[in-house]
Amino acid sequence: MRVYFAPNGMALGHAGRCVPIAKRLVDNGDEVLFSTYGDAIDFVKAAGMPVVSVPRMALVESPDGTIEMLRTSIQWPKYVWIFLKQLIAEIKLLIRFKPNVAVSDSRLSTVFACWLLRVPCILLLHQIKLLIPHKKVLSRFKEGLKHFAEWVILYATHLLWNRSSKILVPDFPPPYTIFKSNLNVPDKLMKKMEFIGQVIEKTPDMLPSKEELRKELGVDERPLIYAGVSGTRKERELLAMKLEEIFREFPYKYNIIMTLGKPDEPDKFVEKGNLRIYNWISDRYSLIKACDLIISRSGHNTLAESMYYGKPSILIPTPAHTEHQENSKSAERMGIAKVIQQKDLSKKTLLKSVEEVLNHSEYKKRISQVQKKISNLDAINTVVNTINQFSI
Repeated sequence: MRVYFAPNGMALGHAGRCVPIAKRLVDNGDEVLFSTYGDAIDFVKAAGMPVVSVPRMALVESPDGTIEMLRTSIQWPKYVWIFLKQLIAEIKLLIRFKPNVAVSDSRLSTVFACWLLRVPCILLLHQIKLLIPHKKVLSRFKEGLKHFAEWVILYATHLLWNRSSKILVPDFPPPYTIFKSNLNVPDKLMKKMEFIGQVIEKTPDMLPSKEELRKELGVDERPLIYAGVSGTRKERELLAMKLEEIFREFPYKYNIIMTLGKPDEPDKFVEKGNLRIYNWISDRYSLIKACDLIISRSGHNTLAESMYYGKPSILIPTPAHTEHQENSKSAERMGIAKVIQQKDLSKKTLLKSVEEVLNHSEYKKRISQVQKKISNLDAINTVVNTINQFSI
């Protein structure tokens, strides 16, 4: 069977979901081809998967990683043109590769191209309802206008997303759904959708014990903090710079490992006191299991992995990034994370949050409860079984 994967390339999380699924298919003797753009190209190549570059889609960002919605929206002709170029590239690739089925991770051009060519398309999507970002508190009128626009966009995009054959939501079923606000849509729009849980390549039981993993990493009995920097390039660079500066002054009673989200030169690191910095670590699941606390953006994948591995988090959402902001609120309401807004990030606020999460048993107790409830979900198996339904 031939399977075409098309992850969104704006951040690595989309490709990060598709690669483990593709690996399972390749192990089963199937043939795969990826199409993507941006940093996801290097990520897919590093995973040993064949990949083709398509025209790059990127939103306008400020230096702190904030999405500039106004500047993005006024450039709509540019995005329409990029979408059309991407669509044409997709059509050519699909005709050349002749897949039995395509898997789009949040790529509308793939869904539309498959619909035009009558190729079955499975859509991985956890952002059903677009939430318009904003930095300032809105007036009642502007808030109402925003909600109206979001519902108009929801119904318009649903007509397009619905061209797919099946929609799989890589999020946990209620009440443990991460992006609750984004999935707060009428039941009639959910008919094609199925919650499958997060794509987890390695489950905790597949790895050695926490003690063995810590020994392999060369860390002692001090609490281990894993700071995983992710997101777009601007999001990563600013947070990495701030965290490195803060961690250099952190008490020696903590072990700290930070990854920069750059797929080049994996597993090489520099050590600065009790801080170890990697560009990329090949087996982040081992690091997640070995650590006591995760510090990250509020990206969907990292947060879901922390839940699956039973690790409490400190989340630093990107300003005005609706997904990150809503994910962090959801995690905080579940009692599994502490949130620090980027403007408030300092040695004082981070150290206080670290000590609160590590010293209060309620965080560990709650994340353990959540872990037990979601651990039976196997998203990779669900997606592979769905793909196999289109093998004829």
